[in-house]
Amino acid sequence: MDHPTQRSVYSAADIAEVLAELQACGPDPLELRRWAGRREVRTALVRASRVISSVRLPGKAPGGGWVEFSLVDGAWARTL
Repeated sequence: MDHPTQRSVYSAADIAEVLAELQACGPDPLELRRWAGRREVRTALVRASRVISSVRLPGKAPGGGWVEFSLVDGAWARTL
């Protein structure tokens, strides 16, 4: 099965799976870079620093918007 980040339109389950993977990375920028560097993971944008960490996926949500996640107060959340 393909990794959910390889989809062009993300389902709620895809988004939840990616969010769970990001939660496993925690606030560590190095872990985020490792996750984003995996062969099966595709991203459009990754910011990984102690100040700001965020991820944008290359596909869209069912409504057509970007799928982005940000690290807020030490926890990953989807940004709308």
